[in-house]
Amino acid sequence: MKLLIRVAAILMLVSISGCDKGGKQVKAADVGPLKTQLETLEQAKQVEQQIQDAAEQQRQKIEAGTQ
Repeated sequence: MKLLIRVAAILMLVSISGCDKGGKQVKAADVGPLKTQLETLEQAKQVEQQIQDAAEQQRQKIEAGTQ
């Protein structure tokens, strides 16, 4: 029982110490090649959305023609 309390206390202290608000946070996306890769990924997602929208419009036109 004492061991369980000690382990719980240590885990709580470790989790609290991980929440330092004073440090400067640097986003990984702001650094080098990763930023370029993330931008490319975002562009690909936008293109994919456009393709999905066009496919949905085509389905609607086909359904309207068959009714």
